[in-house]
Amino acid sequence: MQITRRHFTIGAAAAAVQPTWAQTYPSKPITIVVGFAAGGGIDVVMRNLAPGLSQRLGQPVVIENRPGAGGMLAASYVAKAAADGYTLLPGDGATLALNGALFSKLPYNPVADFAPISLIIRAPILIVAHPQAPYSDLRGLIDYAKRQPGGVSYASPGNGTIHQLAMELLRQRAGFPVTPIQYKGAGAAIQDILSGQVPVGPIDTIVALSHVNAGKLKALAVLAPKRILQLPNVPTAAEAGVEGVEVYPWIGLSAPKGTPADIVARLNSDLREVLTSPEISKKFTELGMEPFATTPEQFDTFVKQEIARWHPLIKELNIRLD
Repeated sequence: MQITRRHFTIGAAAAAVQPTWAQTYPSKPITIVVGFAAGGGIDVVMRNLAPGLSQRLGQPVVIENRPGAGGMLAASYVAKAAADGYTLLPGDGATLALNGALFSKLPYNPVADFAPISLIIRAPILIVAHPQAPYSDLRGLIDYAKRQPGGVSYASPGNGTIHQLAMELLRQRAGFPVTPIQYKGAGAAIQDILSGQVPVGPIDTIVALSHVNAGKLKALAVLAPKRILQLPNVPTAAEAGVEGVEVYPWIGLSAPKGTPADIVARLNSDLREVLTSPEISKKFTELGMEPFATTPEQFDTFVKQEIARWHPLIKELNIRLD
C-alpha cells in the first residue's frame, strides 16, 4: 500500500471513530525513548512534538536518549518494556525496516515486538550536486555518468542507509554506473558535496533544503511522486524518465507489542492533532519534513512493505553491518 495524502484523510476520518479508552490512562508521565543522541533528527522531531502531546494527554511527556548501535539499544529496551502505553519508541526506517537485512541478528523483532501507532514525518530525498558540476538535471547526470570510465562517485550518508539504497535503486532503474563514498551521516556527506570533493549525492530535504535555497547546491531531482512545495521547480525522477524511485526517510511512533488497542487509539488521536496543528505543520515543512499521520493499521502495512521493498536490494548489494 502506497501511503498517500488520501490515506492521511482516511486516517483522520477513522480517528474520529474510536473506542472509549481506559479512563485511567494516562496517570503518570510518558517516556519517549530516542535511540540517538540529543540534537539528531529524531530527537528534534520528538522534542517539538512533546509539548503538544503533553498538553493533550494531561501528563508530562519525557524524552529519554538511549543512543547506541544505530538505534537498536533503544528499540530493544522499548520492546521489553511494559505494554501499558508509558514507554514509546520513535523508530526510523533503519530501526524498523532495514536492520533486519543489515544485521545477522537483532535484539528485537521489528514487526513482532511492536504495536504501531502512526507515521510521524517523511522527508523526500534530493539528488544534489555542486553548482559547478557539468550537469543540471538528472538526465544530464545519467548521460554524463555513462560517458565516464567507472561512472561517477557519490557521497553516501552511510553504508546501508536509505539514502544509499535510494541511489542504488536509481542506478538500477536508469542503468548508469556509480560508486559510493561512505560518510558518517548526511551532514558529513553534504560537506564534501558543498566543497566539490564529491560531485553528487542523495541527501534528504531536512539536510539539503537550506543549501539548495542558498544556491550552494543544485537539486537535480526529487525522489518523490510529485514536485515538493519547498522546491516547485525541481522535477521528479519520473519526469526525467526514471520510474519507481520514490524514497523517503521516515519516522514513526510505536509502543511495545500487546499495548491495549484503546491506548494505541488514544495516542494515535492525540499525535494526529499535534501533527496537524498549524504551528507544527509550518515548522516541520520549513525544515524540509512532511508531517504524515496514519492509522495504526496503515503504519503496520507500511513497515511491512518497506521490509519487502528494501531487503532484496540490501542482499543483492551484499551490505552487512556486523
